Formats: sequence, C-alpha cells, structure tokens
Amino acid sequence: MRKNHTTNYGFTLVELVIVMLIMSVLAVTAYARMSKTDSQARLASLQSFKATVLSVATMAKGMCISDPQCDIDQYQTTSSTTIEGKPILFTGRYPVGLAPNGAAGLDQLMMPGRFTIQPALSDTNRATYFLAGAHDENHCKLEYSITSAPSNPSVLSVTIDSSGC
Repeated sequence: MRKNHTTNYGFTLVELVIVMLIMSVLAVTAYARMSKTDSQARLASLQSFKATVLSVATMAKGMCISDPQCDIDQYQTTSSTTIEGKPILFTGRYPVGLAPNGAAGLDQLMMPGRFTIQPALSDTNRATYFLAGAHDENHCKLEYSITSAPSNPSVLSVTIDSSGC
C-alpha cells in the first residue's frame, strides 16, 4: 500500500482574504485614533497659547503700573514703557494688540511659533491669532481684546474659537 504524501506550502485564498480583512480593520481603527489625537493636540496648543497670552499681558500690565510714565491713567489713554529694550505701547495698562506704525505691542512680547497674527483683524485694542495647520484656520483662533469705557478701568478679554481645530 502506497501512501500519497503531499505537503501544502503556502496559504489558501480564504486565509489571505481573512488576514487582509483583519489588517484593514486595524488600519482604519488606527487612523481614526491618530486623527482624533491630532485634533486634540491642536486644541491643547490653542489652550496653552491662551494661557501664555494671559500671562504675558498680566506681567506687562505690572511693568506698566510700576513705571510712572506708563501708568498715566487706567482708562483709555495710550502710554508706553520699555520692556526688554523694546518700547511697548499700552491701552488702559494692557499691551496693545497690534501697534501702529511699527511700534511694539503684544505681538512683540510673544514668540507665537505656530500662531500668526492677522493684521486685517487686529488693531490697538485687539489682536487675532490663527493656528497654522488647523482644519479651518478661521475657526481655530485666539482673540485678544481690550475694552474700556471713559469712567471704567479697561478689561482684558482673551477668547479661543476651537471649532475648526
């Protein structure tokens, strides 16, 4: 009696299809998690930038208050003081958003990195920064504004729009 010995080397088509299906599911899952992580990183970057802006503006306000020339009045008067060798303009004791005529304001105190100021949306009482690389840069931004009334001290507002991050 002779036995027929055949050895199968390799995979069947069914086995290959199953492996490809499993690899596809894993790839889709990994991509979904990676894209969500990227969005969370942009949101964290925006929140960190907001904290930095608040800190810089508060420290600059302290410098202005300690300088008799700068601390003229806490209302709408524009004044200046020198910080790290740069004359910084202030409105109501807060650094201006975007200084006119090449003077310095908040934009010169910051090292924004991935954030860029938009001059068309900025002036002495406000500044708008966009995050580079966001899905929708118009809705992944930080807005800095100083509001003041003739008889009330100036108020600083720093808000973020993260709907497009």
